[in-house]
Amino acid sequence: MPAKKHVLVLGAGAAGSSAAQVLAQHEDIATTAIAATETAPYNRTLVNKAVATGLIDAKQAHLPLLPTTTIRDSAEVIFPKHQHVELRSGTQLDYDAVIVATGSTPRPLPAGIAGPGTLESGLLTHLHSLDDALRVRAVIEQTPAARVLIYGAGFIGAETAGILNHAGCEVTLAAASKLPGVTVFGSQIAEQLARAHHDAVDTHFGHALTALERTDRGLYAVFDDGRDLTADLVITALGTLPLSPAPWSGPIHVDSRLRSREHAKSYAAGGVAVHEHAGAAWRIDHWDDALAQGAHAARSVLFDLGLKEDPGPYRPRALYSAQIHDHLYFVAGHTSPLGTPRTLTTSPLVLAHEDAGRLLAVAGLDAAAEVMDLVPQLHAPTVDVAHSRNSPSTDTPWGYTVRA
Repeated sequence: MPAKKHVLVLGAGAAGSSAAQVLAQHEDIATTAIAATETAPYNRTLVNKAVATGLIDAKQAHLPLLPTTTIRDSAEVIFPKHQHVELRSGTQLDYDAVIVATGSTPRPLPAGIAGPGTLESGLLTHLHSLDDALRVRAVIEQTPAARVLIYGAGFIGAETAGILNHAGCEVTLAAASKLPGVTVFGSQIAEQLARAHHDAVDTHFGHALTALERTDRGLYAVFDDGRDLTADLVITALGTLPLSPAPWSGPIHVDSRLRSREHAKSYAAGGVAVHEHAGAAWRIDHWDDALAQGAHAARSVLFDLGLKEDPGPYRPRALYSAQIHDHLYFVAGHTSPLGTPRTLTTSPLVLAHEDAGRLLAVAGLDAAAEVMDLVPQLHAPTVDVAHSRNSPSTDTPWGYTVRA
């Protein structure tokens, strides 16, 4: 009997756990997952939605145990030529294929903004990890009507503003852009969300944060127009950066099968992977798409090892959503910077993102059913979505559940 092929999966979040699940179903594969986190891997979508406000305990966000050998360590260096990985502990592991699913890290504040003692105060945080969520939770539990400054109004910042406002916090949502979230949501949806922010919380758009100092009363923030305020908690929501071991130490550019473009037998999935379409490079860093990418990368590995059929090119189809104040933003596929948006309906607002006769994504505000109606047409060779049904079905095909 031939020896089993050994596949390493680096990371045990959405992409890594999904890849491990697919590989574990194949008897000719021995899989080892490297889980860098010191706590059990967890569902990152619950960090701001539930853990930060105490709706669930941190342990309730943990993922099921992987059906593979799991090592609590982290990869320091991958040696693609020799096909082995060196872990932080010094252990070296050989592989026949490696899937890098190490995710992302929050984008930090620009250098020079945070003053002495600010980072160590416990009052400045991202909202990316369970530790971040517990830090937020501690502040809002100890401080009634906590004053919270959220800097950054993209997907996470916008959603968190609504969540913490509903939890009784006094929220200021600030952003350097005059129309925050435009690269995430598109101008039409971003304009509607900006109005919703203005109605629900204190907003300060179009001005950059220039200084953040620790005081006896909290964190003192100053903006480039001279406005200042003191907050009990400051949350930065400036997006994420890909996180990977050497030789990449950053983004990993992949082909349509999620193979590394630089190194053989190497694959990447989730927030660390950078894709290309029609000359544009893009990255998706949300949970459901990471699940889909992890599974696709595993199927590509099986194909390249001669064990399964070609899975074909990866096409983003995942659904994701955010409850932002009283609005539900709902998307299927991937929007910016892919394709050209076209308005299908204005009430509710539904946008189709198209390129060369293909529907790449559809996004809507308070239009989950309308978006779901168009999911079957994603990535079809030719599409005609000029006319949506006046009374679309509220059914969710293929067992999808609409999630806030």
